[in-house]
Amino acid sequence: MKIAIGCDHAGPQLKSLIVKFLEEKGHEIEDVGTHTEDRVDYPDFAHQVSELVAKGSCDWGVLICGSANGVAMSANKHDGVRAAIAWKPELAALAKQHNDANVLCLPARFVSSEEALDMVDAFATASFEGGRHEGRVKKIGWPLAMAGWLCGWAALGMAQDVSLVYPELAAKYAATIQAEQLNQHLSVLASDAYEGRETGTAGADKAAAYIAGYFRSLGIAPYDGETYMQDVPLESVQIQGASMTYGEEAWSLYDDFVLYPGLKEEVLDSLPVVFAGFGIADSLWNDYAELDVEGKVVVVLSGDPRNADRLSYVTNELGPNQWSEGPEAKRIAAAAAGAAGLVVVESQYGMTKGRLKGWIGRKSVRLQREETPNGEGTDLPTFFVPERVGDVLLADTKAKSVAKSRTTAQRKGRVWRGEVKDQRLSFVLDRARRSFVGANVLGYIPGRDSVLSRELVVITAHYDHVGIIDGEIHNGADDDGSGTVTVLELAEAFAMAAAAGEGPRRSVLLMTVVGEEKGLLGSEWYSDHPVFPLSRTVANLNIDMIGRVDEQHSDDERYVYLIGSDKLSTELHQISEAANGKWVDLALDYTYNDPEDPNRFYYRSDHYNFAKHKIPVIFYFSGVHEDYHKPGDDVEKIMFGKTAEIGQLVFHTAWQLLNRNERIRVDVANDFPTKN
Repeated sequence: MKIAIGCDHAGPQLKSLIVKFLEEKGHEIEDVGTHTEDRVDYPDFAHQVSELVAKGSCDWGVLICGSANGVAMSANKHDGVRAAIAWKPELAALAKQHNDANVLCLPARFVSSEEALDMVDAFATASFEGGRHEGRVKKIGWPLAMAGWLCGWAALGMAQDVSLVYPELAAKYAATIQAEQLNQHLSVLASDAYEGRETGTAGADKAAAYIAGYFRSLGIAPYDGETYMQDVPLESVQIQGASMTYGEEAWSLYDDFVLYPGLKEEVLDSLPVVFAGFGIADSLWNDYAELDVEGKVVVVLSGDPRNADRLSYVTNELGPNQWSEGPEAKRIAAAAAGAAGLVVVESQYGMTKGRLKGWIGRKSVRLQREETPNGEGTDLPTFFVPERVGDVLLADTKAKSVAKSRTTAQRKGRVWRGEVKDQRLSFVLDRARRSFVGANVLGYIPGRDSVLSRELVVITAHYDHVGIIDGEIHNGADDDGSGTVTVLELAEAFAMAAAAGEGPRRSVLLMTVVGEEKGLLGSEWYSDHPVFPLSRTVANLNIDMIGRVDEQHSDDERYVYLIGSDKLSTELHQISEAANGKWVDLALDYTYNDPEDPNRFYYRSDHYNFAKHKIPVIFYFSGVHEDYHKPGDDVEKIMFGKTAEIGQLVFHTAWQLLNRNERIRVDVANDFPTKN
C-alpha cells in the first residue's frame, strides 16, 4: 500500500517513527513534511495529504498535529476524505471498520509514541465492515449535512424570529463589561499571591474572600442575609505508598504493580489466589464455570482468547469487544462471582503503568458525604501486574506461565483454571486523608417582577485552579480566571441595572464554584443541595477559559465555542444566536457540540451538573492552548478585548432569558447521555 503522511511542527519526531514503522511493514510512504520543529501552518500539510488520498494517489493517510483537531478539520474539507481522530487503538480500528475512514489523525501532544504506533497498526490492519455502516457512510457526503457542520447552526438558529426584549437597556448595561476592569480583577486573582488557587489551600480561600468582598462592594446582599458562601464539605486523599506480598515475594508499587483508581480497600490480608484464565463470563467462553472464587483474589490475563486467525473465541469476530478493550467487564464479572480482589496480568504493563501512575500519585479531592450504592460498575480492588509477576503467580500451577496459557488458549481454545495452592496474597495501602470545607461564592440579585422573580438564571465559572506543581505556581489566568472575572463584571452590570430600577424581571445568581479541577465538585454539591430550587432554574450559562485562542483560531480571536445550547431547549439556542447577531457578532463555533467529539468537553465543566437535571445550558469556551494546566497560563497572555466581548454575549443572552414573559421550554431530547 502507498500511504501519505504529514504533520505540523508538533509532529516531526512522531512522524519519523511512524514512517519507519510502516516501511518495515512493506508500505510505500509519501511524506509531505514538515521535517523540522519550526512553526508552520497545519492546513498546508493536511491539504497535501488529503489531496493525495482523494485523488487515489495514496491508499490512505496519516496526519499529526498537537491536538489532531486542526488537521482533521482541514482534511474533511476534501470530497472523498473521511478523516478520524483517535487516541487509542480501538478507536483507530473502529474508524476504519464502521466509518471507512481513510485518514488517521493523531494528537501528538496527548499520546505516547508507543500508543501512536499501536493506533497506526490497528488502522492499517482493520477493514471496513460495510453492511449497516455503508448507508451511514454515504450520508457523510450529502451536501446539506456537510453545510450544516461546516457552517454551524446559525441558519437553523435564526429560522424563527426571536423578539428581543428591552434591547436599549441590554445594550446600555452590557457596555459596562470592559477589558480594563477584567484586567484589574485578573491581575489580582491570577497573581502569585494566590498560589494557583488549588481547592483546599489558602490561595483558594483567599480567592473566595476576594469574590465575596467584591459582591459586597456592589451592594449585592448575602443570599441568605448572612453570607455569600455555600459550604462544600470536602476530603483530600493522597496515596503515600503501597506493598503487595505473595509467599516469600514482596512487590512494590509501580515497579511490580499499579492499582485501579478509586480503590477503597486499604488492606487485603492473606487471601487465597485463584487463576481464572482471561476472567471472562460469556456464553461462548466462561472462565468462572465451576470455579469457586468466593472471598479469593482472582488472577486473569488481559485481553481475550483468539485463534491463529485473530478471531475471538468469545465473539467469533475480529474486532474489539468488552472483554478485550479494558478491565471493567472483567471487574464486574469477578465481583459478581464473589471475588475479594482482581489481579490483571498485562501484556503491555509499561503502557498501563504510564496511564495510571499520574492518577495514583496525585492528591485527589472528593465530596465528603455518605457513600451511596453505585448505579453501575464495581468497587472491587483491582491491580495490574507485568507478565514476570504473572509468571510467579502461575509458577506452581498447571498453567505454568503466562505465555503457555496464552498459547494453549490460542491453539486449543481453552486454558487451565484453578486455585493456586499453598500461597496467600496480601496488600497494604498507605493513604493520607484530610477533611476540610470549601466554598461556592454566590451573588444573588432578586428580580423586579413579583411573580417571575421566583425563577432565576444561574451564571457560573470556577475560581479554583491546580495550585503549585513541582515548585511552580500555576496561576490559571485563563483557566478559569478569565471566566471568574467575567462573572464579576456581569455581577456589576446586573447590580447597576437593579440599583437604577432597571434590573431584570427574573432573579440572577452569579456563582463562582470551587473544586472544578477536582471533578466538578462545587457545582455537583450545589446541584445536589441547591440554594434555590432547580425546578425554578431557567438555565445555566457557564464560562470556562475565554481569554485565549486555540490552534484552530490562531489568526482570529473573535470567536467562541458554544456547547450544549441546542441540547435541551430549541429556544435557548435561538435566543443565543439572535443575541449574538444583533449585538456582538462573534463567530460561534459548534465543533465541540457533538456527542461523538472525542474531547468530551460537554462533560468537563460545571454546566454538566445542571444539564444532568434537564436544565438548559450553554458552555462558553475558547479551546485548549499550549499553556493549559501549565505555569505559562499567566495574565499577560490574556486577550481582554476578546474576553469582554464574550462576557457581553453572556450578558445579552442572560438578559433575554431573564426578561421574557415565558420561561424557555425544555423541548429537546438531549443526545449527550447522562453519566451514571
